[in-house]
Amino acid sequence: MADVNGGTAIRPASMEQPRLPTGQVIAYGSGDLAFNLYFTFCSLFLLYFYTDVLGLSASVAGLIIMAALVWEGITDPAMGVIASRTRSRFGSYRPYLLFGAPVLAIAFIAMFLPLGLSGNALAAFCLATHILFRTVYTVVNIPFVALSARMSADSLTRSRLAGARMLFAILTGLFLAAATLPLAARFGGGREGFLWVAVLYAAIATLVLLNCFRKTREAIGEAPDAHPTFGAMLRAVRTNRVFLLLLGATLVGSVGYAMGGKALLYYMKYYAGSEKTITIGLTVSLAAAALSMLAWVKLTQRIGKRAVWLSGIAISATANILIFALAPKAGALLYGLLAVSGVGNAAFVLTFWSMLPDTVEVGEWQTGLRAEGALVGFLAFTQKVALGVGTGLIGILLDLIGYVPNVEQTPEALANIRGLATLAPAMLAIGAGVFIYFYPLDTRTHARLVRAIGWRNARRGGRASSTQTTDT
Repeated sequence: MADVNGGTAIRPASMEQPRLPTGQVIAYGSGDLAFNLYFTFCSLFLLYFYTDVLGLSASVAGLIIMAALVWEGITDPAMGVIASRTRSRFGSYRPYLLFGAPVLAIAFIAMFLPLGLSGNALAAFCLATHILFRTVYTVVNIPFVALSARMSADSLTRSRLAGARMLFAILTGLFLAAATLPLAARFGGGREGFLWVAVLYAAIATLVLLNCFRKTREAIGEAPDAHPTFGAMLRAVRTNRVFLLLLGATLVGSVGYAMGGKALLYYMKYYAGSEKTITIGLTVSLAAAALSMLAWVKLTQRIGKRAVWLSGIAISATANILIFALAPKAGALLYGLLAVSGVGNAAFVLTFWSMLPDTVEVGEWQTGLRAEGALVGFLAFTQKVALGVGTGLIGILLDLIGYVPNVEQTPEALANIRGLATLAPAMLAIGAGVFIYFYPLDTRTHARLVRAIGWRNARRGGRASSTQTTDT
């Protein structure tokens, strides 16, 4: 829908949404390739880099990551409000991809600069650079996540967008799992090896984000003079019960995800086999997740997002409990159970990100305010704090159970690592499922909600319709 100036007219949410071109879906989804070169890299390897490469204690390393993630979480809601209030010829959210991508690359590389520091100076440097990276990451990532709610108001289209995102995310995780440690070794190993890996990943991510900016469009907008206050957005979040259920599931599930993901690397290195086992195990798990993603997207259209999330919990929790009970070492049994767990995790990441934009219309119906930036910000705050708490707990618990880097662990330490890697994520995933069990929104209900908002806006004189334009 082009305007007379050659731009793309902003469609109100009330209008029937056309099917997004596949190229635009892929371009948006590829953004998660870039963000996961950063985020998944940190999730998989940063604690390991701090402990086994830099030599920081597990407690200090875990607390550094926790502090940075909590800080990122605190800044997420503010960034969501800022992005929602942004007005430019590029839209509200896309400008942050254009101008933020190069800065994010520099902040990421800074974390791995080999300055020859040690002791407290090294810990302070790691904390400062990690906080800098997390701050810039917020500035770029929150607008990207909120963008999907502006690209279409159709729930199934949003599932396609989320599916594309998660497929790219999982494929990126698969690449990271298979390539990171070998690449670091190829580049010289140690601090220097990780530095050049960071440079390579940052260059790729920057190019991808610039392409995402160029090929996506914001098709839904508000009136140009709509500048909701922080207080109004906070009220919109607080009264949105559907969103609060998703928030609760995110809090519980993300703590388990962080604890299990971090502890699994230590389980595979010190109990299951060696550092090589880490690469194989992560590759198998993420490959299974990638291969199952399309099936989960199709299943979402048949049984709904809530049922898919609960199914994923059942699959991944069962696999983790079996790993704990059977305690397999490197081999077919361990890799098979990790593959099953990966399939279950794929369902979780798909439904989590496709449910979030659907809660925007719930809040808009209740308050008249379309606050996708605030909702994304508050959910990201909860997720980052939970991930930080989970990582900090793992660091502290590793020290408490007697973990010592790069030496043979005691039987007691290995048993505790096994429990942290398997039982903790299984139990907390089940806890998240309790929240999702009561999640009431399905595809038909959401479609009716979008139509009702459209009718209400039409009765009010089409206030939601806007002639604002964006570039092409």
